[in-house]
Amino acid sequence: MAWANGTLGADTGIKWELTPTELTRICKDALDAARAGIAGIEAQGTSPPSFAAGLGAIDGVVADLNEALAAPATLNIIALSKPVRDASDQCQSDAQAFSVAVAADPKIYAIAQAGAAQTQDQEEQQLAKIYLENGRHAGAALEPGARAKVTHLLDEVNDLQIAFQRALSEDKTTIGLSEAEAASVPASLRAAITHDAQGTRIAVNESTARPFLAYVPSTAARKRFLTAYEKRGGLENLRRLTRAVALRRQIAALVGYPNWAAYQLELKMAKTPQRAENLILDLDSRLLPKARSEIAALTALKQADGHAGPLEVWDYSYNEQQLEKTRYSVDSELVRQYLPVAKVVPATLDIYAHLLGVRFEAVKSPMAWAPGVDQYAIYDAASGAPMGWFYLDLYPREGKFQHFEAVPFRSGRVLPDGSYRLPVSGVVGNWAQPEPGKPALLSHEELVTFFHEFGHVMHETLSHTRYASLFGVNVRGDFGEAPSQMLENWMWQPAVLKKVSGRVDTGEPLPDDLIDKMIAAKHVSDGVTWTRQAFFADYDLQLHSRSGPIDPNKLWFDLMPKLRLFHEIPGTYEVASFGHLMGGYDAGYYGYLWSKVYAQDMFSVFAAAGLDNPEIGKRYREDILVPGGSIEPDVLVERFLGRPPSAAPFYEELGLSGH
Repeated sequence: MAWANGTLGADTGIKWELTPTELTRICKDALDAARAGIAGIEAQGTSPPSFAAGLGAIDGVVADLNEALAAPATLNIIALSKPVRDASDQCQSDAQAFSVAVAADPKIYAIAQAGAAQTQDQEEQQLAKIYLENGRHAGAALEPGARAKVTHLLDEVNDLQIAFQRALSEDKTTIGLSEAEAASVPASLRAAITHDAQGTRIAVNESTARPFLAYVPSTAARKRFLTAYEKRGGLENLRRLTRAVALRRQIAALVGYPNWAAYQLELKMAKTPQRAENLILDLDSRLLPKARSEIAALTALKQADGHAGPLEVWDYSYNEQQLEKTRYSVDSELVRQYLPVAKVVPATLDIYAHLLGVRFEAVKSPMAWAPGVDQYAIYDAASGAPMGWFYLDLYPREGKFQHFEAVPFRSGRVLPDGSYRLPVSGVVGNWAQPEPGKPALLSHEELVTFFHEFGHVMHETLSHTRYASLFGVNVRGDFGEAPSQMLENWMWQPAVLKKVSGRVDTGEPLPDDLIDKMIAAKHVSDGVTWTRQAFFADYDLQLHSRSGPIDPNKLWFDLMPKLRLFHEIPGTYEVASFGHLMGGYDAGYYGYLWSKVYAQDMFSVFAAAGLDNPEIGKRYREDILVPGGSIEPDVLVERFLGRPPSAAPFYEELGLSGH
């Protein structure tokens, strides 16, 4: 790569190295300053002299607070020290309580109403619209007693969510392995094996689950692993979820909605649970026959291998992998040899740089929260203007968030002096640690995930709005995944796969015949994969729309065989580790399917004009990424497409008839 020198150094203005005492003090001071700032604006009355003096100033106070808490409120998922993580949990709880209070404040609601009436500026109107929507949802239009009740309930839900995620991050589940089972663990997982007084054990978490279930031949070991995996979070997390669902129901009723799903979806593209449900059930019904056929093929493969009985849920990944090897000659462990992290990461950045007209510069001495975290500066390729920073924190640590996601640490916005605050974001992931002295290697699935999450980083960087509340991924919740889902398609193109690959011992890219086999096998499990997604989405909506007493675990067990064709493992409670339900995707998991429709439609433009076409990349950057949430998603998409959106490319991608 030939990245020119830039002007940004390592200092983003965010201090990551904080003691618990420092963190607590910074958090308190920032919240006190924010409360004082809001009070000062409200003192001028609910009809400020201008939009800038009213709602614009309020959004500035909120943005100032979020910037001050960029580290204090996010170190809970990434800090090395447990006392720091605990202090950050409390700071996040306090910050979320402040956010609830701002949304529920009737004076701010009135200021937003005044702002909507006094401006014709499109971005200002959108900001007012968002504040009014959030205000209604937080009870700002209710009488004081009901409003106070809603605020109290929302605060309790936020605290339950923080505790739920903390339980997952702190989870240390392991299972024991026999000598033979340990010997069969793939090389990519051997660093996760430990030896103690109990014998040989392996960590059970997000980074180990897929490869263990796909490659360990012992049925008994896979069952033990999956059983333990589906108990992560513990019964206490199950209780937290049950309580949160009940509280959400109360909140919805107080604000005037029939259920939490209706409450949430009014602020999404779908607008109503029924529209989301229609998409889910239509897709599920179309794909269930394919899922049955796929399971039948894997059952036959299992039985031919000398194992009687039906295909159980712990058999699926292993036999799917065997089918790919036997029918398509795709050995995923061989594919790993061509995807060393040292090749994948810079190659991915090169692809994004070319496509979106940016350049990246590695920071030589990162200012980060832990050793091994990489930091990059971002510049516009044409003008050389600095655009922000991002971090890559890609391997697991004790106490760290266990999933894989992009994190927006700081939003971009116009400051009062007219300058622009540069954004900071990052990818927090959990690739399996390599064995000492050996390179880290990725599966193709992990490559796709990384490419997807980096797409979110680009959304968080290339957006350019005046107001932080409209910046980047602050879009309608069921559109937020679409830009990154669209970009996943790049990781299935032969020319692109050659660019990101390089055999660990020779540097040779993926050979053509192996790429052809990978692409041929791409849709081999679409039925099971997408009915699984439909199950998650439908479960989430039903959990948040049913009336009467509800047992989240019983609902899970009841729905799973109807939508997924598998039975759950007795005695488990997978919902206790379903982080989306307690991490902002409640009554919103359907968004992955909803977004995918728009993603494939947008991809059709690139497919027609060329995936490396910088002119289309520039249009995509300007039409989809730059506006952030300042323009409604359906308007953005139609502008980029040059026509109304269509679901046809989505169904065609899955081999189904047009819709």
